[in-house]
Amino acid sequence: MAHRRPRSALCPIVDRDRASSADCPRSYVMSLILRAHIASAAHNIMPGWPIQSFIAVNPLAGHEPISFHSVTERNVALTREHRAYLADLREGRITEADLEQAISERIPELARATISVIGQEVAAVRIAVLDMTSVQGSPTRTAAPVPASRSMLWLDEYLAAWLPSYVTLDPLWPMPHKQKGLFGAWRWLANQDTSLPRAVRRALRDVSVSADAALAWALERLAVTPELIRSTLAQELEHLPGWVGYIKWRAEKYGDIDLTSYLAIRFVLRALLTIPLTPSPIPPLADERALLWQRAEHLTARLSEHPARQDVAAVARVLAHHRPDEHRFTWQKAYELNYRSSLLPSLSSTTPPMKARPQLQVVMCIDPRSEGMRRHLEASEAVETFGFAGFFGVPVRFARYGARGSIDSLPALLTPRHSLTERPALPLQAEEHLARGRARDAVRQAAHIADTSTGTPFAFAETTGWFYGATSFLRTFTPTLYQRLRRALARPDPLHGSVTMGEAFTLEERAGIAETAVRMMGLSDFAPLVVLAGHFSESVNNLYQSALDCGACGGNPGTANARAATAIFNDSAVRAMLLLRGIDIPDGTVFVAADHNTTRDTITVLDRHLIPDSHRSLISDFEGLQRAAGKKLLYERAADLPGATKRQSVPRLRARADDWAEVYPELGLAGNAAMIIGPRTLTRGVDLSRRVFLHSYDTALDRDGTALETIMTAPLVVAQWINHQYYFSALNPDTLGAGTKTIHNAVGTIGVLAGHGGDLRRGLPWQSVGLGTKLFHEPMRLTVIIQAPLDRVGDIISRNQALRHLLDNDWITLTARAHTHAPWHRYTSYGWQTTTAPMKGQST
Repeated sequence: MAHRRPRSALCPIVDRDRASSADCPRSYVMSLILRAHIASAAHNIMPGWPIQSFIAVNPLAGHEPISFHSVTERNVALTREHRAYLADLREGRITEADLEQAISERIPELARATISVIGQEVAAVRIAVLDMTSVQGSPTRTAAPVPASRSMLWLDEYLAAWLPSYVTLDPLWPMPHKQKGLFGAWRWLANQDTSLPRAVRRALRDVSVSADAALAWALERLAVTPELIRSTLAQELEHLPGWVGYIKWRAEKYGDIDLTSYLAIRFVLRALLTIPLTPSPIPPLADERALLWQRAEHLTARLSEHPARQDVAAVARVLAHHRPDEHRFTWQKAYELNYRSSLLPSLSSTTPPMKARPQLQVVMCIDPRSEGMRRHLEASEAVETFGFAGFFGVPVRFARYGARGSIDSLPALLTPRHSLTERPALPLQAEEHLARGRARDAVRQAAHIADTSTGTPFAFAETTGWFYGATSFLRTFTPTLYQRLRRALARPDPLHGSVTMGEAFTLEERAGIAETAVRMMGLSDFAPLVVLAGHFSESVNNLYQSALDCGACGGNPGTANARAATAIFNDSAVRAMLLLRGIDIPDGTVFVAADHNTTRDTITVLDRHLIPDSHRSLISDFEGLQRAAGKKLLYERAADLPGATKRQSVPRLRARADDWAEVYPELGLAGNAAMIIGPRTLTRGVDLSRRVFLHSYDTALDRDGTALETIMTAPLVVAQWINHQYYFSALNPDTLGAGTKTIHNAVGTIGVLAGHGGDLRRGLPWQSVGLGTKLFHEPMRLTVIIQAPLDRVGDIISRNQALRHLLDNDWITLTARAHTHAPWHRYTSYGWQTTTAPMKGQST
């Protein structure tokens, strides 16, 4: 019996290729090598989530293993421009003390050094500061961007037209031969593509149908030597970075497309159209020694009219530690230190815990938008609030009762293993509810088909145009009235029911979830009423809606998770198991699920039919508190919202959620700058201006540090992703941001284009970070503050490579103290150091 070769997608024997079967083993090995090169070339590329579940990520996360200031990425700015920092210095946003501290932290050799200049002892950091404030701009080592050739622009546009046809999930006209994969389908169809020269189409017939073999053939024809394959592939992947990121995500999620197919098309076209490879630009070399001496001479001349040569040499020795292309990173550090020096003194060291048992406890997401609502709710001394990840530790795939689709309501770091749905309390009501929903779906589907089919759009427009004209009038001039009418006609009646926690999770799993949540947030001394409030945003005509929903829930509302967590905590069997583990939830304590609407600043209680009569009065009290807190927060936010003023009425401010022309329904997480992990007594009563992720934590309830490690390796990482998403979108609105949303067009539920074609846009739209030509989001890397034993924090960092990368490579900073009255310490690669930065409001 003849030996059969393993059938593999990488082996050309399976594709009836022209390669002989004898070549299969060699081709198979070559394909593996080529795919290894592709994986290496794409290592630094972050997957691009579809816009329907927008996930904030650090777009440069692939570079986290190296120092922040060492990153080089084409057309990407890591800091602001020199003139912006100088303006901050003039306006007091940065002080010279901040600069000295920044230099000391970045260059420890200069921290305590002094030099003798014109007979006086001068601190080295002082010399460095004078240099920074006198140098006109900081030249960088990054090469100037090379303009793309016309042939490359054509190639990008060509592929940008093909890719949506293949990846669109529900196209009106499905792409033929899609089952052959991207490269196979394109190869078949390109034979009839008249945009390609006839000779190219003819030559394409002789190219292998295997993407691997075709790519290898093209690289050989382009004379790419083996040692240059990896860098050549990496350089090619820099084109259409939005589509490349989406392909990488989809390859990992569904596997129906991969970068091999994408690169095969690009290189085959290059080979057939003889488009040459672009050589990597080489930054011009500068005579650094001459420039250093010039800087030293210039600086010494400011100190003395007749400086001696040895004075210039002494200054030059200092400046050699701080090259001009490093200045911008020092400026950025000083910019961030200025914020930290304001934040740390504001944190309380004397606030005592609540004396009496609170009557109401509210648990909200760590999202900075929750900070304002928590602060205003706590105007009542009977209220205690906590911060916890918005999915409440319940990662689920959720589908509404009878729904055909589902959502993954969990952090992007996790994979759903449990599916939830709803169990109706009244079967008859549920059937009516379902029938009405199906009728509405049928109407919507019929209208969609009539609107998009080949022969019906004109007739559809003729017969229904008057109706759409009237609704457009209402949407434009009376958006609130229109939304009320739409809700009245379209929104189904609330379905009385509960989530199916018992079927999805075992009792042991439910008890484990509850115990973890309690210990992580430090929840104790349970109040009679505990509200678990998920959050969502409300806006219309907003392609980035999911970017404003809960990031911990995968860009979805946290409603399902809040309901699920509530069911767990109210479960008597779970409480019995918790009691055995030392957590006593009184019988009189009731957990209630709620939704925090971050656009309208309201909190709505959910599943009211499950609330016992004994707690109705407490619910009424809570609703009164949230209404008052919501109004205060709304006017507080109005000061920052473009087009809003504090003189406007509450209904008018909330109507932004209904206006389809409003590009600033809310500001999302703009301004986020820090994360605080510690007890609420640390921040209660402090106005943090909705800039801080607040995660509750109490060392006393976490004896082995497990809860703190979970917080530092999950919520902290997610907060860092969000922070860097805003950071780089603000600094690079055209490359790592999505540009202005006013010209966005959707590609299904995949992403957006600027205009009618081109690359998928990455990151956040300009309206999330700026107004006009100015930023309202201050680009600062995340400042992390923790109150916990330093050795425990240090041990956790030493065990987790990802945290070491973030901290040792200056992607984030960490300041910690052991307890309320202990001094603050700054984490460094060499251990903890007492914070010596000047604290605003304190004597130094």
